[in-house]
Amino acid sequence: MTTNFEIKGLENLKVIMQEMPENGFRKPVMAAFRKAARPIATAMGRNLPRSISAARRIIKIKPGKGTSLAVGFFPGLMKLINRRGKQIEPFLVVNWMNYGTLANRLSTHHFSAPRRRVSANWKGGIRPGQFVEGAVEQALPEAQRVFEKEFEAQLVKFLEKNAAK
Repeated sequence: MTTNFEIKGLENLKVIMQEMPENGFRKPVMAAFRKAARPIATAMGRNLPRSISAARRIIKIKPGKGTSLAVGFFPGLMKLINRRGKQIEPFLVVNWMNYGTLANRLSTHHFSAPRRRVSANWKGGIRPGQFVEGAVEQALPEAQRVFEKEFEAQLVKFLEKNAAK
């Protein structure tokens, strides 16, 4: 026993796929990623310790290569002035407070450089707060829900825009 059926709009879909630019899929995906990154950026700002709450201004969402985004603290956007009047990148302060310094460095984090010989035996340092990882874990379910909802809306919008008439 066989059943014959016809999918309405299949020809229209074939025309859309043939005429679509090579990177045409990127636009709806990136729009959904940008929307889904907002809850993560907000959670990062909320989880900052009170002493460095001014660093909220350096939380950005930046596009990467292909279909990727970077969400986090970026250097070069502002300067903090310490007690001695010296200007410091808030990115560095956030990094120190999140991963720790000297003997208190976070053991699970991969640092690009080991401790220098001069400070190898020094005790103390800033204790790691791990507030960035906590913020990401806390906001990930919300970001996933936003992405799924927004991607569906962006894809429908994209297909309607490029539909053959």
